[in-house]
Amino acid sequence: MAGARSLVAKANHTNVGSLILMALVFGSCVASGEYLGGGRGLAAVAGNPTVFDITKFGAVGNGATNSFKAFLNTWIQVCASPVPATLLVPKGEFLTGPVIFAGPCKSKVTIDVQGVITATPSGYATPEWFLFEHVDNVLLTGPGTFHGKGEAVWKADGCGKKIDCNLPPTSLKFRNILNLEITGISSVNAKAFHMFLVKTTNVNIHNIKIIAPAESPNTDGIHLSNADNVHIVDSNIGTGDDCISVGRGSNNVTVERVVCGPGHGLSVGSLGKYPNEEDVSGIHFKSCTMKGTDNGLRIKSWGGSSPSKAVDIHFEDIIMESVKNPIIIDQNYGSRGGESRVAISDVLFKNVRGTTITKDEVQIMCSKAVPCTGVSVIDVNLNFVGNKGGHPSSSGGLVGALCTNANVIFGGKLSFPMCPK
Repeated sequence: MAGARSLVAKANHTNVGSLILMALVFGSCVASGEYLGGGRGLAAVAGNPTVFDITKFGAVGNGATNSFKAFLNTWIQVCASPVPATLLVPKGEFLTGPVIFAGPCKSKVTIDVQGVITATPSGYATPEWFLFEHVDNVLLTGPGTFHGKGEAVWKADGCGKKIDCNLPPTSLKFRNILNLEITGISSVNAKAFHMFLVKTTNVNIHNIKIIAPAESPNTDGIHLSNADNVHIVDSNIGTGDDCISVGRGSNNVTVERVVCGPGHGLSVGSLGKYPNEEDVSGIHFKSCTMKGTDNGLRIKSWGGSSPSKAVDIHFEDIIMESVKNPIIIDQNYGSRGGESRVAISDVLFKNVRGTTITKDEVQIMCSKAVPCTGVSVIDVNLNFVGNKGGHPSSSGGLVGALCTNANVIFGGKLSFPMCPK
């Protein structure tokens, strides 16, 4: 532990001190039963020894004191607890740089955020602010807020659709986790993604709020990569990029009763950006509302991709309010060129209603290399309400549908001319 305390002293003089501490100190602290800067024993909330308050470990809720060591100290005790334990962030504003909550832990862990956690403007050696990894049975609950202070870095982002780009840090990243629940919290002004789930299984996200301006770059609300059995419900997401984006290797994802806007819509993809991506299947969006989004329901894949599949993708019972590009499959996404080899099949758009500011209501633009199969558009009733901020029509001014390299089945009540056969 003497070596660990030496690292703490050095970390006070470096911007990446929290990362050094997380990587090198965690194991020794748990083994010795100590927390940094103190002696043995637990600093739990009075009357409940399984609740550990970060202020008991040195956190100061004044919005100015960097409390990353207090987060680490508290986590060590929570993770080492043989019974389910809670890390409590009480009311107040707690400033912190990057934090890693690493496992495995001995029992179920809860992070209860009652106050506001605010991000430092710099000092991120890896692309995340809060990283949860190798921890099973995790509950992250509110009503507190993670404020990423992204407004300080957005102008310098400049990533756009570049193939290679170092994004600013994600606010909340979850990696290699089994059984995760997120509820009640808010994420405000993330520097890049608000939430990023990678290699996670059995996820339940409900009753959360995600907030960022429409012009904030690359601020996806919830991004999934290699995530299985994910349920996202009853939440409000307004941001500068996709409200929800389902990426490579994700399966059995259900999104219900989510309000999206502003933002770039509800998306599957982008797919095919990297070599040898895993397939995507069983992605179902239902009973969602889109408000003023730049895209509505979208599947997107990069040109020049490696072969993969995207199958069983359904969008049903969707309400739209002044949405651009309401229904779109775009297999020429990005700037790389070449034909996409992501094979898209078994896609359903059903019972979509409301208003649009784009004249081409349905745009199915698939790949010559692997044309889309089994695409159905059923009961789509969207009223064109003008092109304020909208895109010009590719179909010569007619409100209708475009279909390229796809045999689309239209049915039910439609508010636009179908693609010519």
